[in-house]
Amino acid sequence: MKGVAYIILIFLLLTSSAIFAQKFNGGVLGGLSASEISGDGKWGPNHAGIYAGVFVNRYFSPRSSFQMELDFIQKGSRENPDSTNNYDFYLLRLNYVELPLHYKYDFHERGTLEAGLSLGVLIYSYEEGNPGNPPSGGEFDKTDLSFNFGAYYTIFENLRVNVRYSNSLIKVRDHSSGATYRLNRGQYNEVLSFTLHYIIPGLSR
Repeated sequence: MKGVAYIILIFLLLTSSAIFAQKFNGGVLGGLSASEISGDGKWGPNHAGIYAGVFVNRYFSPRSSFQMELDFIQKGSRENPDSTNNYDFYLLRLNYVELPLHYKYDFHERGTLEAGLSLGVLIYSYEEGNPGNPPSGGEFDKTDLSFNFGAYYTIFENLRVNVRYSNSLIKVRDHSSGATYRLNRGQYNEVLSFTLHYIIPGLSR
């Protein structure tokens, strides 16, 4: 849990400096994540989870800003039996606390593009499967460094909807066989998220 404490400390230090900036906004976000583990041999995204957090941002030009978040994200993978004589079952749950830092560009009065990095700390993992789909048994890395990009659409003045894609830059676990091939070093998190971002009026400066 030390990694989580460090992320929270960094967030608090950076947000405290942003509070005294000329253009500061803050708020809350919440929605859903659709995720998979690339390299596990299963089609995805096949795992749904919770995506929730808080954010602050600061404009440094009329169209450009930086945004920082402190998020809780549920990632993982899943395969359920179906009606095609497939009786395989598999479930992987990974809970992360993440600190994204994004550059945002307002290309339209209602539209914004974003790109950046996020550092995540794994706080919980659970894996199970049946004999046809056994867990690999490998340990997950405690940290996850990801590249993110996405887009916002403003619904109302203080309410925006965000769609974001995230992919790990470094493996989160070795393949069960231990094999590697070129850039494929193991298993990676992939997440497609859909969230609402609400700017709290009293926090704006």
